[in-house]
Amino acid sequence: MKLKIMSLNIHKGFNWNNTKSTISEIKSFLEENNPDLVFLQEVVGENKKNAKKYSQFMSQQFEFLADGLWHEYAYAKNAVYDGRHHGNVTLSKYPITTQAQIDISTNKLEQRGILFCEIEAEGKKVHTYNVHLNLTHQGRKKQYSAISEVLKSNKSDDYPCIIAGDFNDWSRKATGSINPKLKDAHKTIHKKYAKTFPSFFPLFSLDRIYTQNFQVFRADVLQCSTSAKISDHLSLLIEGRIN
Repeated sequence: MKLKIMSLNIHKGFNWNNTKSTISEIKSFLEENNPDLVFLQEVVGENKKNAKKYSQFMSQQFEFLADGLWHEYAYAKNAVYDGRHHGNVTLSKYPITTQAQIDISTNKLEQRGILFCEIEAEGKKVHTYNVHLNLTHQGRKKQYSAISEVLKSNKSDDYPCIIAGDFNDWSRKATGSINPKLKDAHKTIHKKYAKTFPSFFPLFSLDRIYTQNFQVFRADVLQCSTSAKISDHLSLLIEGRIN
């Protein structure tokens, strides 16, 4: 069966310089591309201050984004503060049968996590991991090991597996560090990593979609006038078949 998959760091529903709430535009952009699975990072679960300050801003962004096309969603808090929290969200057109949040924070300043979801897609189990990793390479190295252990614990080698999100991989060292069997979708198709940051002039390959037991036949950075305005990251989109 075929699956269309997107990944985007939505910057808490603001444009690149934090001057405009863009959550409605993000929702429209996702719906226009109509993926089966969506991996989102920096999604607000609650922010009482911004809800009062911005007319378009809303708490529980994941419910607003999911409403309509995606009947299933999972939200995992990564960063929790007084009166506000944000984290990773996975949206799915297929049933999410299992979900778990794994804390992979390595310091007090960067609260990071993995959102694991097992999805039942037309009778086939698909393992998905939605990640947001550290800014520093030393922190990310520890997180690569943590992800690898979670994959082993869940026996994800036995299933179609998708790991997507904001890897903050400035040095391009993530590939092969988690599991040699995982393939970067964009690099598989285009022989180079996808440049996704900053959205208005992408220079850095921070965002990734890795797959295993999944045949990728399309991988694109969605770069247009709309995508450059809705976040500080550009989104990735891939299409493929479950092996």
